[in-house]
Amino acid sequence: MMKKILGKIVFIVTIIIFPIIGNAKVVLQAPDTFYKNDIVHFKIVATGTDINLPEIKNIGGEVVQRTGTSQHTTIINGARSYQFSQSYTLKGKSDIHIPSFEIMIDNKIEKTKAKTIKMLKVEKTKSDLYDLKISIDKKTVYVGEPIVFTLKFKYKKDLEIVSLDFNKPDFESFWVKELNPQKSQNNYTQYVEQEVKYLLFPQKAGSIQVEPLKIGVTTIKNNSYGKTFYLSSPTVTTPVYSNGLEIDVKPLPKGINLIGNFTIKSTIDKSSIDQGDAISYKLYIEGRGNIDDLDEVVVDIPNTIIYDNPSKKEYNIKDNLYGGKYTKTYSLIGKESFTIPSIELKYFDNKTNSVKIIKTKEYRIKVNTKEVKKSKLEIAAPTKPLSSNLEQKVTVVKISNKNNIIFFTLGFLSAILLVSIYFFWRKKETKKSEIPLLKKVRTTKTPNELFKILLVYINIDKELDKIIYKLEKLSQEDYKKEKRNILKVLKELIEKDIKLDQ
Repeated sequence: MMKKILGKIVFIVTIIIFPIIGNAKVVLQAPDTFYKNDIVHFKIVATGTDINLPEIKNIGGEVVQRTGTSQHTTIINGARSYQFSQSYTLKGKSDIHIPSFEIMIDNKIEKTKAKTIKMLKVEKTKSDLYDLKISIDKKTVYVGEPIVFTLKFKYKKDLEIVSLDFNKPDFESFWVKELNPQKSQNNYTQYVEQEVKYLLFPQKAGSIQVEPLKIGVTTIKNNSYGKTFYLSSPTVTTPVYSNGLEIDVKPLPKGINLIGNFTIKSTIDKSSIDQGDAISYKLYIEGRGNIDDLDEVVVDIPNTIIYDNPSKKEYNIKDNLYGGKYTKTYSLIGKESFTIPSIELKYFDNKTNSVKIIKTKEYRIKVNTKEVKKSKLEIAAPTKPLSSNLEQKVTVVKISNKNNIIFFTLGFLSAILLVSIYFFWRKKETKKSEIPLLKKVRTTKTPNELFKILLVYINIDKELDKIIYKLEKLSQEDYKKEKRNILKVLKELIEKDIKLDQ
């Protein structure tokens, strides 16, 4: 009896539906509605022997992605035809207007029907089985002021949940830091509760809407027939929506980009130095607030050489308050006494709703002058020829022609020997003059040691200056590699000075 009824149903569906599908060469399959930010699926189904589907990249400014294809072959009365389907997805942010597409089928242009998919207004899901709620610790804030955003989801303990489909919220107009997720179970109720917290930092002023969030709850379908018929229990996914939120974000006072509570201080390693020596100046900024938005602090002091080392930034969260520490070190070299000016920091105190200005102390640095070699790299003064200051006595002696030839030959050989001895001695003395500086460089073990040795030679040569400026930033490993290049440059400078002296 059941088989006869099913047979009649199949027959009726076949004679009613098949002619419609059979006559349609191309069909657009798409839903009628969706909720904001849902992933919308649609499909184009074409039937024929030669099918050429168009390439769809975007609709209404939203990117369209292909998700899959399928093909079926049908043979009727010996005639073969194909049914080809292509699936697509796009993110729905407003009503979606799918235009008519032209598709070439069996050398004929067929068109799909245009369709508009309406976006529905999301409303919070009300159910005794589950609940999703979002909240914030304050509704009125300033730009950059942190907001604690809390997401709470609860469901019945006896609900057979297979999985929860939840994507991290995409907070537009906010910079986001996720706090440690928390999970709690209340044994005195019939619900399991889960909680996730985020810190939100608004990046622009105005009224900002936080759209409702969604969790896809996949549960085992309550159907005894399905549980015994299938190898695994069938499931059903239910979308659960939260409430929405509105946040009023106020602009910070003009010229201010920090908000919170901060401290600033500085230190120096000494207040008196010799000319050519360096002083270490350190700056510390610490506090709770949007310290990420702190601009790099630049120190400018006339008539000084400043080595601006990279800053060090450390961030953390304490009691749901974001903050951290900013540290920067400067190496300062002055030719004469100078003053390190006070560094000023302005920020907006959100507790008193006022702008605060904090400063470091000013330092007066004394530079002790000393004689500095300005043009030579420890090169000894050229030795004058031995014969330059000697008085020569000439005695006329009468000798024969034969003796003339012998004396001339001996004199010539003696002259060559003396010249050779002179140049050998000159070279040896020059080599000795190189040893002190080069030996010091070779024996240095750290960049800082070499930095102190070469400071007195600043402004002698541009290549040497580049090396000196790099030394304080070099790691120990890089210094070992750079040492050869330093020795090479020094040798070239020494040879250059020798040639100028000759």
